Amino acid sequence: MSSMRDMTLHNAEQLGAAIRLKRREKKLTQADLAGLLGAERKWVLNLESGNSKAEIGLVLRAIGVLGLSAFLTDKAQPERGPPDLKTTRLDQVFQRLQRGPPK
Repeated sequence: MSSMRDMTLHNAEQLGAAIRLKRREKKLTQADLAGLLGAERKWVLNLESGNSKAEIGLVLRAIGVLGLSAFLTDKAQPERGPPDLKTTRLDQVFQRLQRGPPK
């Protein structure tokens, strides 16, 4: 089971730390990940160190290779999180049924 949880990232350092955590969890070396991405180990080292100039295409590919996903939210919207994590109306009905009738 993964020790990683959903998180909101605020800077490149946090993204790098999340990628490092997931890479280690998958027991990959920096060289292994670089090979999967067609990049150099130094690129992975820079990404994990929070280099804010990392090529976005490779960053997104690294996210996918590690089995992660990224999503954007509009801060002005009241509901936050990816659409597949939001509770549907049917889920709400099932939750009410599991709790039993109101007292």
